[in-house]
Parts: sequence; structure tokens; C-alpha cells
Amino acid sequence: MRALAPIAAMAQCILCGGAAFGLELAIANDAVPSAALVATQGPSPAALQSEVTRITSQAALSEALSPAEGLSLSGTAWTLLDSLPDYNPSQVPPSRLDFSSRILQLDLSWQLLPGSLILSLGKEIIHPSSGFFKTPLNLVSRGAAGNAPQQTPAASPQWEEGWIGTKVVWISGEFTFEDFFSPRLQWSEGASEALQYISLPQPDFQDQLRVDAHVGTADIQALVLLSTGGPGSSDPTIHFQTGAGLDANLGDRLTLRAEATLSDSLDRLGVTDASALATATQSLPWVARALAGFTWSVDAELSLMAEYYYNGLGFDGSDYSNVLQYAKSRLSQYPEAPDIAGQFGAFSSARHYGFLRVADDFTDRIRGQAWTQVNLQDLSGMYGIGIASKYDAWGLSGSITETWGGAGTEAQALPFLWQLDIELQFYL
Repeated sequence: MRALAPIAAMAQCILCGGAAFGLELAIANDAVPSAALVATQGPSPAALQSEVTRITSQAALSEALSPAEGLSLSGTAWTLLDSLPDYNPSQVPPSRLDFSSRILQLDLSWQLLPGSLILSLGKEIIHPSSGFFKTPLNLVSRGAAGNAPQQTPAASPQWEEGWIGTKVVWISGEFTFEDFFSPRLQWSEGASEALQYISLPQPDFQDQLRVDAHVGTADIQALVLLSTGGPGSSDPTIHFQTGAGLDANLGDRLTLRAEATLSDSLDRLGVTDASALATATQSLPWVARALAGFTWSVDAELSLMAEYYYNGLGFDGSDYSNVLQYAKSRLSQYPEAPDIAGQFGAFSSARHYGFLRVADDFTDRIRGQAWTQVNLQDLSGMYGIGIASKYDAWGLSGSITETWGGAGTEAQALPFLWQLDIELQFYL
């Protein structure tokens, strides 16, 4: 019961004004069978297919209200029951039930100058990217809470965790200036048992300045992020990242988007000897990442989306060939070796990727989609087909995801083969 205390405390805080303001509760239950290649031991080791089913149940309690004029309070408390916390078809953990609970977002905003100057305190989600497939502008982002199954590759995961900090917003005409600062928050291992329900640790000081401008039918933004571990940190160096983005509507049916970021240095794990499965950390200076794409609303029901992603942390040339050779050896010899090909997620080891998605509203309540992600360096990839129905208080969806590609491609270097996802949602 102690693990539920943060949710109860948040509910009490939200209701402290004396009357309920329409608390919203969303529950998502997922059953996810999947298959992957598993290394076997013996004189002729070979990778065999293994299946496992993961069951998760998530709940999020959220609310937004105005306790006084010029003040607004919003928050989301989240919890997860996971049948396979260390998800890996090749290594089923001895303890298969894991419970997580955290306050994902809880902030108080005060309009110091109504319509012009706003101060926010608390736990904020900072999500400037408009990308669907990848999100280069999300320099301050933690992604989906709990790493729970996601049935569609989307920029906005079902529930995302924010950062504890302060945000100042100044609005002047068509321009918006925003500065978000999050302090370094570390605590002892003994304290983490209680604090894990409030927030994950924040290893760095972070300060992000963002400027938005509305010009005609276009929204333009630019941002700069400075971060440092501070005194006593293992990395007290000040790190610099910057980026810019553009979203524009051409008529009523076409939306264009583009964004790019540049980081002074980022680390990745590289291969030093593919045969011996030897690796080393590599620090890359001035890493660029970029996304460009469009969404075309063919009609009121049918839409087409396409995006291109440049991954500056990815490998190319002989380095990419070594990664594929290493991954193949890892599948058949030593699955506990570091995962180079999937260190940033499935299909993330190359430099160039494409994404295509078609979605259609079959009826007012039923929506279908088909998408594919393509590694443009070796023409392998991943595809998915899904259908979802939503009613007033519940929804049901299902999808299948599978890899495709020939020998010597990234698809053959990953253990992942296919995944089904059946999700039942409730809204209260």
C-alpha cells in the first residue's frame, strides 16, 4: 500500500479546493507475445527462435484545475504492473512481477502578467519536437515511462515523465520565449526506495532556452541547451546542444515539418574486434541529427505520412559492417555481450532511415494504420499493421510488428523477429 501513497497524495492535493474537478483515470492493459533469436550452447552453437508473452497493466490519474485567478495546477500520477520487467525472450528473470509508480508531471503555473509572463514550478514535460517517427528536438526528454509496450511508433508515448525544475515563459506578439531549468538531484541508495515514487534521479544541471515564432502559416522554433554534472560529478564539463524546427501548413491538407539538432559531443558503444566481441566507448564531437517529413490528408478519413531521419550517432562504411558482424556473432555465441546494434533501440545503428505510414478512419470509431521503417543503407526494416476502436469509456486495439530484410542487413543482426500487441483501455 505504501507504493500507492503518491497517487493518493496527488488525488488529495488535486481535490484540496473542496470539490472534484473531473479527475481522469486511464487504464491500459497489454498482452504482448513476441519472438526473438536466442543463442544456444554446444559444439555447433546456433541461434534458435524463442517466444515469450509480456503482460502489463498501466494506470494514469490526471487533472488540471485553476485554484485561483491566474493560477493553474496540473498533474499525472502513473503506475505499472509488469509481468516481465527485464524484457528479454532469451532470459526470463526469476522474479517476473514488477511494480512501478511515479508522479510523471505535477506543476503549478502562475501568470505574473496575464497573457505575457508565466512562471511554472514543479515537474514539467518538455516536448518541443513535432516528429512522429523520431524526435531530434526532444533534447530534454525521458521517453515512455516504464518502457511499456507501444503499439505504434509515435513521437508522444502513452505516458512520459518530466523533470523537476522551473520554467519562465514570456509572450510578446508572435514570439514566445521560454527558459526551463532543472537542477541536479541525486540521492543515496537508501533514500531511493521512497523517492523513486516521486522522480528518477536527475544527474545533470540543465538549462534550455527556447524561442518560438509564428510567421504566417508556419511555426518556427530555436533552442539551446546547456547541461553539466556540476562539482563532484563524474562529468563536470559543460555540454552544449542547439536545434531548430519548422512546421508549416500548405493549404488545408498538407503539413510540412523539419528539425535538426547539433551536440558538442555524444557517446556511443563501438566495436573494436567483431570476432572477439570486444567493444569500447566512443565519444563523437559535434553530432548532428535531423528529421524532415510531411503529412498529407488525402480526405477527411485517409492520411499519408512520410519522414526521413538522419542519425549522426549511427555507423557507416566499415564501422557499420563491423557492427553487423559483431551482432551476428553475438546472436550465436554470447548474448550477454553489449548490444551494439540496438543500443539506442531497434533499427538505430545506421545513419539514414525512412518512415512511411498510412492511416484511415474506417468509421467514426474504428481506425486502421500500416507503417514501415526502412534502413536506407541496407534496405532492411520493420513494418506494422494495426487497428483500433474507441468508445466513450473503453477502447480495444491490436497490432503486429515484424522485421524484414536479407542476409547481411540490420534486420538479420537484431534478435527481434515479431511482436503482437493486444491492448484494452478504460477511461473513467
